[in-house]
Amino acid sequence: MGFGQRLLGIVWYVHSPAALMVQAAPVECMQALAVAAKPSQQRLHLRNLFTEGRRYYLQPALDGFRLTSSSRIPWRRGRTTIAAVLLGRFSDAGDGATRLELYARMRLVYFLDIFFIPSFITSIMVFAPWPTWLITLLAVALYALSWTWHRLTATLQAAEMVYFVQKALEDLTPYQTPALAASAPDVVAPDFRQEWERFYHQRKNNEGAAEASDDRP
Repeated sequence: MGFGQRLLGIVWYVHSPAALMVQAAPVECMQALAVAAKPSQQRLHLRNLFTEGRRYYLQPALDGFRLTSSSRIPWRRGRTTIAAVLLGRFSDAGDGATRLELYARMRLVYFLDIFFIPSFITSIMVFAPWPTWLITLLAVALYALSWTWHRLTATLQAAEMVYFVQKALEDLTPYQTPALAASAPDVVAPDFRQEWERFYHQRKNNEGAAEASDDRP
């Protein structure tokens, strides 16, 4: 990985790429995501996805989908800014399975918002009668704090959306219990009832013999 790709991963992308294997067609995956994105009392097992008034906005794409999310602001009316975009790409994995790759990046408008307030304050500090080194240090600190705040917010939204996709599609990948081989020791034999009766009578006889020995003078 080159320096440019690493820098892009630090600045632009806010979540490590993830991949899911789903035993369903892309159309079925999109239907499951669209249904899960709507809160319903019939899907109480997904209620944790909608805490804090969280909502998901699903948009189909040519080879996948585009997903964004926002939450309710508790201290006033309104919703949080959409900070991250989750991109999903479908590909055929064979045997009726689909591979889903997930990439999360900052939203372009939200990324540009990093520079707005620091640039405005820096333009004011330039005219202050302060040493150049102090103005430079304060400007760098403002940009660093703004970038850190924006990135953490986008990273949190991206993690929530990745979790949403995983929960929405987990019903399409049921766990299949592996079959036991005929020679495995855990396989119950066909004559289990006979073996159990033999074990029962043997145990009964042993208990009777023990009681008889106790009754002897």
